[in-house]
Order: sequence, then C-alpha cells, then structure tokens
Amino acid sequence: MNALRWAALTSGGVVAASELLHWSASGWDLAAPAPHGRCALMVLGYPTKRSGDLRAVQRWRVEMAKRALDLLDAELIVFSGSASKGRPAEGDAMAAYAAVLGVPARLIATESRASTTWENVEFSLPMLENFDRLAFVSDPLHAARARRYLRVQRPDLAGHLVSAGEYRFLERWWLKVPAAGYELLELYRTRRSMRRSPVDLAPPSAR
Repeated sequence: MNALRWAALTSGGVVAASELLHWSASGWDLAAPAPHGRCALMVLGYPTKRSGDLRAVQRWRVEMAKRALDLLDAELIVFSGSASKGRPAEGDAMAAYAAVLGVPARLIATESRASTTWENVEFSLPMLENFDRLAFVSDPLHAARARRYLRVQRPDLAGHLVSAGEYRFLERWWLKVPAAGYELLELYRTRRSMRRSPVDLAPPSAR
C-alpha cells in the first residue's frame, strides 16, 4: 500500500510539475504590449506514421490550431514539416487533417522542407513576415522555444509574437509530461552549446 501511495504521489507530482512548466512557458517571449492587426499561425511539425496516419501529437497540434484560428481570427495557418524515412510530409499530413476539421482551404499553406524546429521557423518566415501578429502552435514549451528561435533569427519580428492560447489545464497531460522532459533536455543542450561557442546561436539539430 505504501508503495502504491508513493507511486501515485510521485506520478501526481510529475504531472503537476509538467503543468506548471507548460503554464509558465505559455507566457514566455510574447510581445508586450500585444499587437493588433492581421494574424497568421504556424504549426510546428512532428513525424507522421509510416502508414501516413497522424500521431496523437500531430492531431493535438492541428486541433489547437483550429481553436487558435477562431480565437485570433487568423487569416493563415502554415503547417510546417518535411517528409522523412519514407513517411508523408508532416506539413501536408497535418494540413489534410485541418481540412477535415473544417478549416477553409484558402487559409491553409504548407512548408515541406523543415526537419527541425529551427527550420520550421526559418523556412516558414517568408509566408509570415508581413502579418501583424504571429503565433506558434504546439505544446506550450515547444511553442515558447519556437518564439525564442524567431527572436534570434528575426529580432525585428519579436514585437509581432502573440499566444495561440495553447495552454489548457490538464489538456493532453499524458503528452505534456514527455514534452516537458524533452524541452528541458533541449534547453540544457542549447545552453551547453552556447557556452562552448557563444557566437553560434543556432541550436543543435533536433525535433
């Protein structure tokens, strides 16, 4: 019984810590004050199954994008992500699901070269740079990392960054927990890389 209680408390603590991190990250690196005007969304990629079916993470990101489309009255959603290892392009697969959810085709664009989050931002920017508001769609920690990358790549656009409203309490908590672990590891890797070579601001190649 004590072991079960300890396991339950530990699991609950991990979920609570993950929620706190994601909630905090949802407010990182946003423009202050929030800008007004035309809005575009960029959905960060994630590998598609070999069968072409979407993974749970991809479905979640597309559903968040649909929600953000209505919340922000966005005029464009860019789905980014390349094909890898014989799989369909991530951006194309997510865009197809967005159409199923009722997103009008005229609001959908795809970017199919990016294989990392850094490249998601870099390769999508030509489609986004003329909008007044820019929002990255993913779990809150990942979206915050994309905003950080944009500030490095295009500091002139930092004042355009807004939240996609991605954080909701306990929403897909089973996906948030591993995402939090990954993002903490990625932050550690990036900081270690910058300590070794401060001039090189580009992060390691990683999804």
